[in-house]
This record gives sequence, structure tokens and C-alpha cells, in this order.
Amino acid sequence: MSSNPWDFIIVGQGLAGTTLAWHLHDSGQRVLLIDAAQPVTSSKIAAGLITPITGQRLVLTSRFDEYLTLAREFYTGIEDRTGRKFFHPRTAVRLFQSDTERQQWSRRRLQPAYQAHLQAHLAIPQPAPLNDPNLGDAPHGGFAMSAYQLDVAAYLDASRSILASQSMALDWHRDVEFTADDIRVAGHRTLTLISCEGYAATRNPYFSWVPFKAAKGDILTVRFQAPLPPHSLHRGIWIAPTADPAIFKIGSTYDWENLDQRPSAPARAQIERKLQEFFHVPYHVLDHHAAVRPIIRESQAAIGLHPTHDRLGYFNGLGSKGSLLAPWFAQCFTDFLVRAIPLPDHVDLRKKFNRCYAQPN
Repeated sequence: MSSNPWDFIIVGQGLAGTTLAWHLHDSGQRVLLIDAAQPVTSSKIAAGLITPITGQRLVLTSRFDEYLTLAREFYTGIEDRTGRKFFHPRTAVRLFQSDTERQQWSRRRLQPAYQAHLQAHLAIPQPAPLNDPNLGDAPHGGFAMSAYQLDVAAYLDASRSILASQSMALDWHRDVEFTADDIRVAGHRTLTLISCEGYAATRNPYFSWVPFKAAKGDILTVRFQAPLPPHSLHRGIWIAPTADPAIFKIGSTYDWENLDQRPSAPARAQIERKLQEFFHVPYHVLDHHAAVRPIIRESQAAIGLHPTHDRLGYFNGLGSKGSLLAPWFAQCFTDFLVRAIPLPDHVDLRKKFNRCYAQPN
């Protein structure tokens, strides 16, 4: 048993846990990350796309500029400290699937809040060409916006080289013991223990009551047989660059029932069908992965302390916008844990889901 307790032990070194660890570390706290080091997780296979205008309804993400300002400052700061590059400016091209989408965009594109995110030379209704005709079709038009992409796996790896961490699969029944003065965690002592386990938190006996609305997503890694620009492309699916200019990720599906990490043949067929509907470039599938997105009911993050354990914390539910949101929510949680600044009501675990919690017998 270590003699000096850690201020915080974080269980889960995904996007949420890693980002929270950095914020706590930079606030002068002693932090240890414990992670099962699984080769495939929702964070490790994520494309990390940060686009301002998303969804079928082409909606501008609320408070996008505020979130992006903090995310950009945070990720570039970690790049400087680790000597690794993983946060990239991108052009994101959105191709319309129908005239309905095109008409919907025609009503939105003149709004100043939307125009601010369009690349100046691409703000006209139909830039020509949005998509190289030799690569694919764009009969309904589209638009291009300024965006970013976080190479999540590279960010996690770079962070692991600096932050204190231990690889192990934690058993919350066997490895966690609460005492009067601290929490004993697999041979360590800590003052506060925080779950950042993604969907795996549904198996955590202290947080199994948090109401998830999780979805499994399948993602393909492909090598195209013709050069593509380093843009992200969105048309029912997304095509995202990787560190190798010839290799792209393509995704993703939503399966609300089969919440496992087994790649699905029907999901792969669905992705490939949507790709071939508009893209002409031959390709070869290099990998097919699947993971469960940690989406919590109401599709909002949940952070805070356990209803009855003041030394037990929770940070989860970043969902599909995790690369954008993680730094902002990690800063909120750090301000709460270290400086006693109240959490925003809409993400405070105790205020959001207190009625869901049933006191154990």
C-alpha cells in the first residue's frame, strides 16, 4: 500500500478521463489514471471530428465558439508539452442528400451565426466543385465549413507518456475499499475516486443507476485507390482523414439494441452502401471496429459526485461531440472539485438524476 495518497484516482483513460486528468494535474493535484488498456474503445476508434453544423437538420451546435476556443487552446497546449501533433484544422464538406436538405440550408445559410463558420470563398450557395466529379457525385449541392479534427488515439497515447497511469482491469467489488480517511484502490490510496469509464460504467455497482441511452457504432478503416484531399466529407456517413493520407475512416452506424463491441456485417454493408451511392473511388477495407458510445439519457454529459458518497465522482456521457466538449466539461469539474465552484445545473449528476438513484439495502 502506497504511503502518500493520491488526490484523485481516475478510472478510465479515454477522452473524458484523460482530459480531466490534465486539468486536475494542472491545478496542482496528484492524479493517477487506471485503465484496462483495451485495444478497442469508443475513444480509440473515434474519428474526432469537430464540425460546427451537424445533423440532418443542419443545426449549429449551441455555444460552439465557446467550446471550440477552450478546446483549441487545450489541445494545442498538450501538443506543445508532449511534442506530438494530433489536433488538425480541417475543411469539412457537407453534401446534401436531397433537395429537402438543400432547401433547408438555403433558409439557414444567410444567418450571420452560420455564415461565420463558412469558409469565405465557399459561402456561395453552390461552390464549384464541392466534390471532384472524378471522386463522386454531388447533384444536390452542399457547402464547406471550417472545422477541426482530433486524432483521439494519438492524444491518448501522448498523454499516457506523461500522466501517471497503471494498466489494470479494476474490479469495483474486489479492488475498492472505503475507509474513514481515504479510499483503497488496488494497492493505492486516494482522497477521491472518479469513474470515467464510458459505457462500462453501467457495470459499476456505484453508478449502474445512471440512465444510459447508449448506441453501438461501427467504423471502417479503408485505403482509397486514388488520392483524396485531406478534408472530412459528410453525406449520410462521414469520411475522415487519418495520419496516413491514403487511409480514411468511414462511419458510423447507430445500433441501440446490440450493445457489444463485435463488428457487425450488416452495419458494414450499410456503411459501404451509403458510400457507394455517391463515391466512385475504389477502396480496400483494412479494418472494421465497433464500440458503444457512452450516450446518457437526454444526450447530455453527466458530471459530479455520487448522491451518498462525497469522495466518489463521475464524468461520462460526452457522446458524439466528445472531442469538442471534453475540455470545457473537464474544466467545470476541476473547478468544482478543486475550487468549490458549483457545477452547471444541466450536467450536475446529483441534480439531473437524483430521482433515478435507489439507496442500496
